[in-house]
Amino acid sequence: MELKPVAMYREMYEGTHDELPSVHDAPTGAVEDDREQILNYMRKARAILDVMGEAPDLFTEGADIEGGPSLYSDGVWIWREDSLKYLAEQSITLPAEFLEHVRSLDYVPRQFDTRDPEFDAAFLAYF
Repeated sequence: MELKPVAMYREMYEGTHDELPSVHDAPTGAVEDDREQILNYMRKARAILDVMGEAPDLFTEGADIEGGPSLYSDGVWIWREDSLKYLAEQSITLPAEFLEHVRSLDYVPRQFDTRDPEFDAAFLAYF
């Protein structure tokens, strides 16, 4: 099993996830008309790892995001708490495949088994 990262960038991981795109290369453009519904979907998805620490804000020098490294998933895609902040505040373009997935579920995250050992291995790769 492999979870697909959305709005996750190599700068979030200090050299451990070089396969992720740089936030500086993140495509930007018009925000989808249903961006708020998409963000609500992402907020309603299961929190799979709650981190009490903070992460540096990649867009605001000297600022931190509480719980930034916390992970969320819908069983197919994975994202972080700080990803939600960036998507709410920046015109970062979301992958078409992710948008199709969210819209096909009518903006309601599906349930999945977080105790599945394959899922554990897949999400732990991003912590």
